[in-house]
Amino acid sequence: MKKSRVLLLMALIVLCISMIGSAAEVPAGKVDVVIGPTTIVNGAALSDRDITVTNEYFKISFAVGTAPPWGVPHGSIVDTAILVNGEWTDNRTALIDFLPNGWSAWPSTYQRVEVVENNPARAVIKVERDYAEGVDLVTTYTVEAGSKILKISTLMTNNGTKTYEGLISGYSLCTLSGYMFGPFGSEQPGYDQVAQSWYGDFVLGYDEAWTMALHYPGFTDFAYGTGWKDLYYNHNIAPGEVKVFDAWVQFADVGSASEILEFNVGIKNETVGTLKGQVVTTGGSKIDKPIIIVEKVAENGKEMLYVWDVGSDGAYSFKLPPGKYLVHAVAKGYSISAKRDVTIEQDKISEITFDDLQKGGTVILEIKGKNTGEPLDARVEITEGPEILVGYVGAKTFFTKLDNIGQAEFLLAPGDYVLTLSKGAGFISKEDKVSLTVEPEGIHTLSQALEVLIDLPREGWYSADLHHHSDILDGVTPPDYLVRSQLASGLDIIFVSDHDSIANNKKIKELASGRGIPFISSIEVSPNWGHINMLPIPLDKPVNINPAGTVSEIFAEGRKLNALIIIAHPYISYGYFYNLEKDMVPGGFDPDFDLIEINAAIRARDNYRALQKAWDFWSEGKKYYLTGGSDVHDVWLYRSGNARTIAHVTGQFSLEKYYQALKQGNSYATYGPLVYPDQMFGEMSIFKIN
Repeated sequence: MKKSRVLLLMALIVLCISMIGSAAEVPAGKVDVVIGPTTIVNGAALSDRDITVTNEYFKISFAVGTAPPWGVPHGSIVDTAILVNGEWTDNRTALIDFLPNGWSAWPSTYQRVEVVENNPARAVIKVERDYAEGVDLVTTYTVEAGSKILKISTLMTNNGTKTYEGLISGYSLCTLSGYMFGPFGSEQPGYDQVAQSWYGDFVLGYDEAWTMALHYPGFTDFAYGTGWKDLYYNHNIAPGEVKVFDAWVQFADVGSASEILEFNVGIKNETVGTLKGQVVTTGGSKIDKPIIIVEKVAENGKEMLYVWDVGSDGAYSFKLPPGKYLVHAVAKGYSISAKRDVTIEQDKISEITFDDLQKGGTVILEIKGKNTGEPLDARVEITEGPEILVGYVGAKTFFTKLDNIGQAEFLLAPGDYVLTLSKGAGFISKEDKVSLTVEPEGIHTLSQALEVLIDLPREGWYSADLHHHSDILDGVTPPDYLVRSQLASGLDIIFVSDHDSIANNKKIKELASGRGIPFISSIEVSPNWGHINMLPIPLDKPVNINPAGTVSEIFAEGRKLNALIIIAHPYISYGYFYNLEKDMVPGGFDPDFDLIEINAAIRARDNYRALQKAWDFWSEGKKYYLTGGSDVHDVWLYRSGNARTIAHVTGQFSLEKYYQALKQGNSYATYGPLVYPDQMFGEMSIFKIN
């Protein structure tokens, strides 16, 4: 009896401790500030000096002792988590920060991070840094109890004697995995895009269970790519001048943009009306989580995604600014409803019922070689058919399986489709197209043969995509999909080079080995003045290359690993050659590199400048050769190997021979054309001139 009481008492103590820990993890109506390694799962802020701030809805961690990614000075937000159904997500952010001049090099001589206010109602973190000569930056982050909003304000003060012209200053939102949207009206990723009156003034990252948005009203410029979106204000700042930049980051526990839009409208004190209604199937059954998609006609006359709402139990209701819209409903595994026109009026309710949704059908594909009959790794893309605009609802790209070669299986909404199948298309084969009609709840089994026209290894040539990311930082491609995508692209070697990390390299090697494919382990060292790819990187010892080091220090670390050093995208704003010309590389020019990259993800003019630079080196007798890489972060949006490096190996293939071929220039970078030279690339010829 006594023993039972002791056990009961111990159980109660354990329960109380558990409840105390739970309350600390999910504070009720208060803000907590903790100094030390982050509690966010898979977070990067692991220093004893880092700071984590938590309220009832979100957590954020500041890199005080931890080095932020891409060479950004200390003080960035590098981790976030969102409370969803009583549970914290793992880390959803690679970076949230103020950037004084976009992604150009950021010379900074000091960084100070201070908790200036800490009470149950509110926490304020102040980050002080400098930019170039005489420009001081003070950014304050405010977290309040009961709020899903992180308030950010930056003071930029020119205490120097130089006028800075054409700065693009603003905020970057870099999410982990998921999808991104905004600003409304934008279509293509890249730089040098100027905002127009019809662009929205927020961007967001999202997935099915969460959304994270950056609001920056009044922005003039934006830039974005896979996993990151930036909003900037183009301005000059004269000596003695002070500029203020206010922004808001909003967190939501649902994969919807309607809550984001409503807050954005509130910032600007604009009016709204309400759109509400029901969503049911053709048989009258309620759709559990209907998604209402709102399109708006942009200034260019095109109907474009404007916002979407996630309903519950067949019902929806959300706010919209007054205006004319095109609206339809969809749900995971269902068809798309007919589109309906609606006019929203201020303070009025408009109702629409969608009653024409049907369950989707299953597509099973078997893909073989036309000449061999052997199963092929392949990529499958929807090139015609119903378009679902919200990323997590309906995929547009699929791959054959790793463990069941040549087979792909996926769900599609009912409708007519054209699928494009490829195996190294544009390099070793041509695309093939398949038409099909997907019936509601039907099973559609198809078999297709693809003709592979060229066998490069038979002639001693081997291809690799020497710039490719997995799901580290702004990459969104898990290791298995990286391998599936590269195999479907007809590459002979699997390759990965994540930013300042080899966390996925061992897993990718295992997957490649399981298919008998050679693997190159690499890393992209990422200071903000120029990214450097290094290969091969060992997997049997620690790799610690500090992106905050000088160029010579970084190159030296690569040489200690016996790695080849590649200058990645040399002429973009965070390219080595670009910042050399601006005298913004710590240590200046160091000739101890091997190769110069042609990069498929950047503008052709920047690649041409890299090519011209290589020619200049050759004219000076300096043998720096070229590599090609896709810089793909998201294999569902972009094809692996759309630029690749093809190198010649004599005799039996080995990775050591491949590295030697790169070093000697017995290789070439290509976007598609294949070359069998009479004289090997990298070899010298002497011509007699009569």
